[in-house]
Amino acid sequence: MPYIIETCVAGKTFEVCKYYSYRFHVKGEKRSGKEIPTSEAQKRVNQRKAAKDLRRLMNANFEDGDLLVRLDFFRENAPPGSRQMQAMIKKAIRKMRTEFRKIGKDLRYIYVKEIGRRGGRHIHMMMSKCDTDLLMRCWPYGGIHVDPLISNGQYRKIAEYFIKYAVKTEETEGELIGKRWYASRNLIRPVVRKKILKENKFRKRVREKKGYYLEKESLKEGISERTGFEYFSYTLIKGKQHVRGE
Repeated sequence: MPYIIETCVAGKTFEVCKYYSYRFHVKGEKRSGKEIPTSEAQKRVNQRKAAKDLRRLMNANFEDGDLLVRLDFFRENAPPGSRQMQAMIKKAIRKMRTEFRKIGKDLRYIYVKEIGRRGGRHIHMMMSKCDTDLLMRCWPYGGIHVDPLISNGQYRKIAEYFIKYAVKTEETEGELIGKRWYASRNLIRPVVRKKILKENKFRKRVREKKGYYLEKESLKEGISERTGFEYFSYTLIKGKQHVRGE
């Protein structure tokens, strides 16, 4: 009976996931004893889904050399909550857009807000490359920490951290904070395609692609918490694999 193969092209990454859907009866494939998920289990499922969507968006729009930025707050400027943080970052982004136009560039960004249990407040942003001086002119509320992206186009770990920051803020404030991340409107949406294959069983085999290498951490198989059926997934990355010490 049918299974689904989902592929996603996002920047240098090519993701593949094979899975069965509860919409189809799968001959010879027994569904595991799937229980109604608890609220905590459902939260984890939702967070993984959010991290996957964010990872694909980041991969499709940024490249090594672009920036990972943390915007801090001086004690006297620390906002009381995430709503006030939102007003401050929106004002800063308007200034950034103006500065980028002056140098003939478009500003691309994704950011999340973080409020820790001990009161620490930060804005974490992935954005187009620029001079640190430009950021300092646009962010008068505190310090700035800047790192260039160096992951060969795969920003999975950063996406996971961004979602953790958003969840931490919700837990600290005891309520939903609206969007978990905010993105500029000029971002490219990754291409996701799904194809139904009428076969009884899918092969757990990585299909090589010329000019790409397998991201070993991405190779996963197991039982879906959502459907109770088996899945198999992996990611290929375009280019040469970086080895420490090269």
